[in-house]
Amino acid sequence: MGWGLLLASRASLPEAGSASTVAMLIDLHTHTIATPHHATWEPAALVRYAREQGIGVLAVTDHNTTSQVRAAQTAATQHGVTLIPALELDSAFGSKLWHILIYGIDPEDSLIVALGASVAERNARDAQAIAAHFRAQGHALPWLETLERQPTVADVGHALVKAGLVPRVPGVEDEAAGTGWIMTHLRKLYRPVTVDEAVAVAHQCGGLAVLAHPGRSKGVYAIPATADDVAAMAEVGLDGIEALYSGHSADEQGLYSELALAYGLLITAGSDSHHPAQGLRGRSAADCAAFLTRLGIAV
Repeated sequence: MGWGLLLASRASLPEAGSASTVAMLIDLHTHTIATPHHATWEPAALVRYAREQGIGVLAVTDHNTTSQVRAAQTAATQHGVTLIPALELDSAFGSKLWHILIYGIDPEDSLIVALGASVAERNARDAQAIAAHFRAQGHALPWLETLERQPTVADVGHALVKAGLVPRVPGVEDEAAGTGWIMTHLRKLYRPVTVDEAVAVAHQCGGLAVLAHPGRSKGVYAIPATADDVAAMAEVGLDGIEALYSGHSADEQGLYSELALAYGLLITAGSDSHHPAQGLRGRSAADCAAFLTRLGIAV
């Protein structure tokens, strides 16, 4: 498998069955400076901090890119941390948007690099098409003209709400309300990477595909996954679910752990840390033993 040679410093971890192995901590969801506009962890600082916190297995899961994985692997070798190469892919399934964590891949695999790049490429293409659709109907969408960058679909959604073409939704940010409307009403014009595609590429590259933060709620970007959502994604080959996400309540962790069991999915855990002020949330490796075993990591 592509990830077999890329797990850093496995030899430095305790042997299975030792007292320290039982207490080994993991964090399988973190972001570095490669996640634009949101994350400030430098790879070396992230790995060093993980080691200081007793975390022996760490995954770097930047959005749609693996560009900082090599740097993290170098630091992991120096600090005796097992580094799982990964990324978090923005994707869609049905009329909802989801984040899919892809683990255990070669960060320079051409299929993985192309998949990540296609997220931004398709988004820019579709944003132009949707804006043109409304302009052809006489709607100028002036808010888009204030941007100093290429608009995204979320930007167009925001502009639609600003222009009064899409109704505001109480308690929901304008861009989320507008994007949700686009997802429902303009599916022929908005064609993001799908969960099916993410799963297929992950498997082709020898990796595992996991649904991130299934219980998180943030408008269209993160709608709590229902049992039907989980079942449908399991049907297309999803490997796991981040049931033990640090932002989930105890009830949510229990619910998604039960759904993982019901649909034969692996369970993962992660902090989703984006910067040093958030720190990390180490979790016992035993809680994700089946997942780690699939990646060849002894627990």
